[in-house]
This record gives sequence, structure tokens and C-alpha cells, in this order.
Amino acid sequence: MRNTFTASVTTPRVNAYGVNSTSFNLSFSIKVRIPDYSGRVLLATGVIPLGANPCTYLPPSFSPNITPQAVYSGFSSKTFVVMLLNSTVYTENKTFIVSLDAVSTPNDNWVFLSQGFNLKETPVVWIMVFEDHHVYRIGVIEFERVGEGLLYMPKIERC
Repeated sequence: MRNTFTASVTTPRVNAYGVNSTSFNLSFSIKVRIPDYSGRVLLATGVIPLGANPCTYLPPSFSPNITPQAVYSGFSSKTFVVMLLNSTVYTENKTFIVSLDAVSTPNDNWVFLSQGFNLKETPVVWIMVFEDHHVYRIGVIEFERVGEGLLYMPKIERC
């Protein structure tokens, strides 16, 4: 599994779906760089309950036996969506069975992503790689709310 990587994330932009709305959309660009890795990077967005541990909590939209919906836009000719159905994803301390859509992109390439959420949820991005016929989650980006407004900052977890 890859323990060394860097992730660059642009300042997220939050859009509200109405004046008194409790539904929001978080948009951002991300680039993951893994030294000495020539494979593709898989990025999947989801939400977890506010306060849940992003390293151990499985986003409900990643649950097995659910056909996931793609929530991505801004593709380049190098980027495409892959679907993992009832697939095993290995992490440092846990194994997950998931069904999800992920953006597959070359290492060290910018990708635009977005995720809908409400104020009781935390948007997350799983960072995964495919090696030796297995999928490994090498990290999670958690978007933490700053203060009472709609400012969210990315926090990168290696887990």
C-alpha cells in the first residue's frame, strides 16, 4: 500500500440551493501525486454524519448492493468514471465491501469534483489505488466546516 502521497485541493466553493436551504453543493479541484507510482488514482466522493471518523465510517452511498450515481463533472480525455460493485477495498486497519463510482485519473492530474450535502453531514473523498488486482484506500480528504458560515477546509487523513 502507498503511504507516501500528496494531495492538493483548491479552495472549495459551496453553493446553496435556495435562500433558506439546508441542501448544499461543494465543488473543488483535486490533484493526487504518488511518488514512484505509474498507475491510476481513483477518487470517490461521499458524505458521512457530522462528527463521524472519516477513516472508519463507510459513507452510506458506498454501501454494497446499491447502484451508485455519478456526481462528477469536468473530465479531461485522461479521466473517466469506473464503477466498483460489491468490491473489496483494503485500508491500513480495515476492509470495506463497497459499491461506488470513482473518477479514475492518471497520477498527478487535476480533476474537478462536486458533492451534495446538508449541514448534518461532512463531505469526504476517498483516495484509492489499484495494485496487484486489489483496490487500496490510501487516504481520505474530509471537508471540515470552519465557524458558522459556509467555509469548508480540506483535511487530509492517511488511513
